[in-house]
Amino acid sequence: MSIYDDGAAGANEARARWALTAMEAMGRETGQTGESYFPGTLMVGAEVIREVAGDLMANLFHLARLNGVDPALIVAAGAMHFVEEIDEEWQELEQNAIESAADELTEDFRKRGLPELEKFLKGEGDK
Repeated sequence: MSIYDDGAAGANEARARWALTAMEAMGRETGQTGESYFPGTLMVGAEVIREVAGDLMANLFHLARLNGVDPALIVAAGAMHFVEEIDEEWQELEQNAIESAADELTEDFRKRGLPELEKFLKGEGDK
């Protein structure tokens, strides 16, 4: 099973669930727990995201620094991945819209154009 089984939007939702799992683990370690923090859905309050995710990012920066990695590289890499994944989702939405419009045009042609073409081919069209 791939995270792409439900398309790019589904993959991005899976990524959001992974982030929530990391935040919940962070919360358990720091006492930032309970339903007021994590209600059991992806719909987490903005304040909680700022608080817990901010703490998690700061701790990632500490880990990076201890390993000789510039924390700014983490921010840049994260931003790059985020932009690429959102672009992928938009491209999929655009492609689906194009395919849907093509299906509608094909159906419209079948309803209106095909009978007219059949008449013409049978010599029954306007003369």
